[in-house]
Amino acid sequence: MIRLPMIAPLVAGLLLAALAQEADAGAKRSRPVRTGQTTCWNTAGDVIDCVGTGHDGELRRGEPRAYLDLGDGTIRDQRTALMWEKLSDDGSIHDKDTTYTWANAVAVKIATLNTPPCFAGFCDWRLPNSFELYSLVNLGSVNPAVSPAFNTGCAASCTVLACSCTVPANYWSSSSYALNPSFAWGVNFSDGFTPADFKNSSNRVRAVRGGS
Repeated sequence: MIRLPMIAPLVAGLLLAALAQEADAGAKRSRPVRTGQTTCWNTAGDVIDCVGTGHDGELRRGEPRAYLDLGDGTIRDQRTALMWEKLSDDGSIHDKDTTYTWANAVAVKIATLNTPPCFAGFCDWRLPNSFELYSLVNLGSVNPAVSPAFNTGCAASCTVLACSCTVPANYWSSSSYALNPSFAWGVNFSDGFTPADFKNSSNRVRAVRGGS
């Protein structure tokens, strides 16, 4: 028979073990995704055999990317659990070619998506922060530097239900540039460059929802 005074340490030990296991699982879940590079280059920019280089193209560290098209004009990132707006080429609020100032990115684009009945049935769309936006960059691709889920079937007049478009250009994030707050961070999806641009400039917008 276990003596009562021994129960508390036993339970505490089990609890600590469970918490440690949960923390470890959480750490694994939060690993960065792979950059997308599978090629290696030398200092002259020539393609080389990756074996033994230690380059990103050889090691391919991180979680594999995993995207799910939900069939309602949105894409779920299975790694971050973020839900992204698909972009179209049909002149709608989702059109890939429409640009906004930083203020109008929220006051016009996001506000329209959140007007009932709201886009895809959700009324909590927002401008992604800089890190969220950069999570879409695939460094194995250029023009645009995204995975196929965000660059598929983009043809004239296509809607978000039929295609997924990304223009290789600047997109706004919600993050201001602390060194000069009249600028905000963005991502250029031609190559994955992260510029800060004057907030009165006009850039493209891709909305997001979810996250902690």
